[in-house]
Amino acid sequence: MSYTNHHILEFLEDWAPQSTKLEYDNVGLLVGNEKQKVSTVLACLDVTPEVVDEAIALKADLIVAHHPLIFRKLSRITSSDTTGSLIFRLIKNDINLIAAHTNLDAAPGGVSFVLADRLGLIDVHFLKTEEEPVRNGNRQSGFGAIGMLPEPMEVPAFLNRVAETLGSSGLRCSGSPAKVRKVAVCGGAGSFLAEEALALGADAYVTADLKYHEFFNGSDSFLLVDAGHYESEVPVVKALCDRLSDRFPELDVRPTGVNTNPVQYVFKEQPQRMK
Repeated sequence: MSYTNHHILEFLEDWAPQSTKLEYDNVGLLVGNEKQKVSTVLACLDVTPEVVDEAIALKADLIVAHHPLIFRKLSRITSSDTTGSLIFRLIKNDINLIAAHTNLDAAPGGVSFVLADRLGLIDVHFLKTEEEPVRNGNRQSGFGAIGMLPEPMEVPAFLNRVAETLGSSGLRCSGSPAKVRKVAVCGGAGSFLAEEALALGADAYVTADLKYHEFFNGSDSFLLVDAGHYESEVPVVKALCDRLSDRFPELDVRPTGVNTNPVQYVFKEQPQRMK
């Protein structure tokens, strides 16, 4: 069976309906033709020049990205700026682009649920729910996720789990609960859910993009962890590939091999001891 962009959009609409995206967002088919046939798909977090190079080398027909390449309103498309140049290259190489951003954040099994699974949480549900009318009925959507560790953990052990599981070069954190058992998460920028996590009795909240003053959370028994935007969201790329492969077994679906994280961590070099 041959597939088109339309089939991929239908699949995403069933999992992460566009009606659940936040108002400011831009999702769906951003570059291309809904009727174009698709045989090779590259999934990624960010569309960068290196990812487009990879798609061209793979002869991919479609890139499915979490972060939209076209986000703010464009007044012109030229090859002299980064976004315009990437759009030119995609069109020139017949590569279509679909974005699933805040609608994938809001989906059951979406970004935060994947993060919760990676951290080993069980009995996971939305941290904050919203009811959205979809097709012929209502289905649940929301943001963030909350669940339980199988066994309580000491704070240092939990932080090590977060860093090792997500490949974080460094964590920023505050608070020191006696143990960590109930854990809330939100992939990407999730400061808006910190109070929700605290109110629901979470011992720890793992998210990203926290500002300095947000670490003053008002409770020393609440562990607030900034694990990095890329690190907290990138696990969804594999999950997206797995779901696409299950739904379309004849497609060649691949996760990007490019680390698109723009953030680098630099640590102070320790002085050498005198012998």
